[in-house]
Amino acid sequence: MLRDAVASVLAQTYPRVEVIIVDDGSEDETPKVAGELATLHPGVVRWFRQDNAGPGAARNLGLRHARGEFIQYLDSDDLLEPGKFESQVAALQQHPDVGLAYGITRRVDVATGESRVWARTGEQIEHIFPSFLMKRDWDTNAPLWRRTTCEAIGPWLELRCLEDWEHDLRAGMLGIRAVHVPKPGAIVRDHDAMRASGMTTGFTVEIVRDMARAHAAVWSRMRALDLRDWSYLEEFSRKVFWIARMCGERGLITEADEALEIASEMMTGHSAAKRLRMFRVLVRILGWRRAVALGERAMHGLAA
Repeated sequence: MLRDAVASVLAQTYPRVEVIIVDDGSEDETPKVAGELATLHPGVVRWFRQDNAGPGAARNLGLRHARGEFIQYLDSDDLLEPGKFESQVAALQQHPDVGLAYGITRRVDVATGESRVWARTGEQIEHIFPSFLMKRDWDTNAPLWRRTTCEAIGPWLELRCLEDWEHDLRAGMLGIRAVHVPKPGAIVRDHDAMRASGMTTGFTVEIVRDMARAHAAVWSRMRALDLRDWSYLEEFSRKVFWIARMCGERGLITEADEALEIASEMMTGHSAAKRLRMFRVLVRILGWRRAVALGERAMHGLAA
């Protein structure tokens, strides 16, 4: 898969590219393949290895070594369409007030060959925030970023899931805008096996912990910027409350308490806060696991 991903970058019609491969502590043939690619394409392909720390840390390392004016993130599972850089660089040059460009991403089932347009990559997204609060509307390979935009956003959180969602919402809360290029941009390949940068099957303790951390980080920035419109906060607060219950079920008490506090703060002054207070009483009396088990039906109005 790595060979194909790199080949799709080298096949760009845009004349000047560099490829930085970050091996996130893999235990397969990735180091061998990366080394061969660097040897075959000296001065164009470089590779670095780090202990396994997740996609956020890998992208931070790659960004530190990148030398270009524009930044493209690409997971090893996926491919870029040949004209992506050329069309999207042109769009950024034509729109100096926007921070990134994106085109149409196709999601392909490798087993069947069936494909569909990923989320909202076939249309113009006017505002990343609050549009992405409940659902991220593109994949990580969709945008082409200005380097200056990446620097304004700051480093990726070193999480194993939702680091991309938090990163993009940070961009949106900074008022960074995107321009849509109505041309093929990227291909996301779905395999039967776990994606190289994806979440494992099911909500493991590690994934739920990172979900809580990502949502806490987003709320911290929203609160600092006084982004509290109930038109989007109502649904988002329900989502955070769901994460609190997920944490509580898994014994992540510190994260559960923090998520519940965040949901309570979001709901202050609204009728939903009263029902949330009832659940907090259950937690104090019964503990998190029993409160979650017994409270789902009573708290149905707050369910995600």
